[in-house]
Parts: sequence; structure tokens; C-alpha cells
Amino acid sequence: MVENLEHLIRRAFVDPRSPRTALFKELLRSETYLLTVDEPLKDGEMKRVAAPDSSFPVWADKDPELGGVWVPVFPARDRVRDFVAARKLKTPRGKEFLWMGHMPGQVFGLLRGVQRFAGIRLFLDPGVSIAVPWNEVRALSEGKIADEGPKRYELPFERLIIPAGARLSFGRLKPLPGEDKPRLLLMPEAGRFAPEDLRRLVRLPLGGGRHAWTPCRHFLQILRRVTADDGGADRYLEDLFASLLAFEMYGEAEALCEWFEHRGHEAYAWVGLSAIYGRCGRMDECAALCRRAVAKYPEERSFHVNGIRALTALGRTEEAARCAAAATARFPGDKVLADLSAQLSVSA
Repeated sequence: MVENLEHLIRRAFVDPRSPRTALFKELLRSETYLLTVDEPLKDGEMKRVAAPDSSFPVWADKDPELGGVWVPVFPARDRVRDFVAARKLKTPRGKEFLWMGHMPGQVFGLLRGVQRFAGIRLFLDPGVSIAVPWNEVRALSEGKIADEGPKRYELPFERLIIPAGARLSFGRLKPLPGEDKPRLLLMPEAGRFAPEDLRRLVRLPLGGGRHAWTPCRHFLQILRRVTADDGGADRYLEDLFASLLAFEMYGEAEALCEWFEHRGHEAYAWVGLSAIYGRCGRMDECAALCRRAVAKYPEERSFHVNGIRALTALGRTEEAARCAAAATARFPGDKVLADLSAQLSVSA
């Protein structure tokens, strides 16, 4: 079984755009391994991690460009050892590297609790690895196979204005469902991307009913270049955040919100984080954040709405009903809050 999983990882690495159904099925029935950094274990001691936890001491790599973290996952214990040796990794004082094995399918739900989690990288050796982004990890954590073919997204805002004189390159993609000859748009000067980035595409309208596709990661590079040329740093950051949410790049969006907070934009950062936690199913964190935010920024309606929804999802209906009553009193006539309050009254 290990050999089959390793074969499928290697095949996906060689042809990044090929279907991954067989790989995902094998992942769901195979043991997997993580690299953790923790206190040395005593003889015969065994450590178990049974639930998602942001303090989970797992090794992760930070994306130097977008800030999300990617957790290496290994098909065999030997691969963990090879990873440590190849990178010449050193542990902090009093800690040691430990491999942690998981029964089939268990690891995916655990990793969704990692802060700034962007996805996993399946590692064979230093030269062979493939990315499995957040949306595909979510499907695996639910025992499902992610949708095949490139994941396609719509432009997350009204339009992207390409400056006059910008050099664009056009190519062809493999046929997409409902589209026999899709066009690929690139801006070479914006930056490079990996072939596996073609698994996530955003549609760019070209006018006259025409459109082209570009990898989501390359779109973010274009966005940075276009906005920088236009001198709009604030607009770039707003569009970047909207794009990360639209592309389900929640780990990267979380990292951006933390960047906002460290630069004094706490309320804006908390609005974004509450939305991210809700979309990722991290309801305990969402409820706790919204409780603090409502006390500090009571006029920000989204904290009330997101907090009530998080409490409801957690089954804390009495607390949610009290928050809904207070919120409707503060925002009389707000339909969303009124509907939430009514739903909680019926379920009480």
C-alpha cells in the first residue's frame, strides 16, 4: 500500500495537471506521518492528538510570499527521517523531532486546526513533493474526494484594469467542462508560478463576451504588479484580501489579517479573522474572537452576526439567543439579525 501511494505521488509530481482521484482514494485508506517538534518521549510513552488544536506542535513551512503555512505529510516513516536529514534541521533546546503516525484519513481533520493553514505537501524526497490546498484537505477530512479538474473561480471584484503597455502572453489550456478551447492569460513580468498552480484558475473577462483564465497564484502576482504601478497600496490590500477569500486561500488570508493587526488595524483584522474562522469551521475561535470584538467595537455589526452564527453552530443556543436579542436592540430593523433572532426563538 505504501508503494502504491508513493507511486501516485510521484505520478502527480511528474504531471501536476493530471486527475488525482486515485491519489486521494489511496490517501484515505493509507497511514500517513507528520514531523512534530515536542518534548522527548520516555521509554514506551506514546502521545496521541485526537482533535484539531492550534497548539499542535507540527512542523510546517511558511509560504515566503503569501504567509500561509504548508504542513509536510509523509507516506512512510523513513520519508520523515530523510526530510530532516536533507534539510539539516535543528530542534530548539529541550525538544526533539518525532514522527507521528495516523490511521487512514485521520490526519486531514487534525491539520485544519493549525494556524494559518494553507494546505499540505505530500513529500517523497527533497526533489519530489506535491501541494494539496485547503479546499482539497477539507474534502479529505470529510472522507470525500475533491472535485477533479482545475478548480475555477470568478473574479472577486468588478474588474481588473491592466495598465496600457503591459506585456501579456496568451496560450491554450486543456479543455475544461463546457469549454473546448480555454485561453490562458499570463503577465510574464508579474512573476513565475509552478505548473501545479494551473489546478486553480480564475476567469478574467476580456470584453466583448470573451474571457481568459489565469492561475490564482499568478493572478495575485498580477494584482500586486498592477496596483503597485497605479500607486494604490490600500486598494491592493483590500483586493488581495477579497481574492484570498474568494479563492479559499484561508491560511494566506489569516496571515494577512495578522499583518493588519500588527500594523494597528485591529478592527479590520478582526472582521477578516471572524469571517475566516466561520468559513473554516473554527467556531470556538470565532465565538471567542467575536465576544472580545463586540465588547471593544460594539458598532461593528459583523461581529454580532458572526458571533451569533458561531455560537449556534456550537450548540450554545441560549447564549446565542441572548447575543441576538442584544444585537437586534442595537441594530433595530436589521433583517439578518432579526432572522437569526427569530430562528433562535423557534429552536428554544
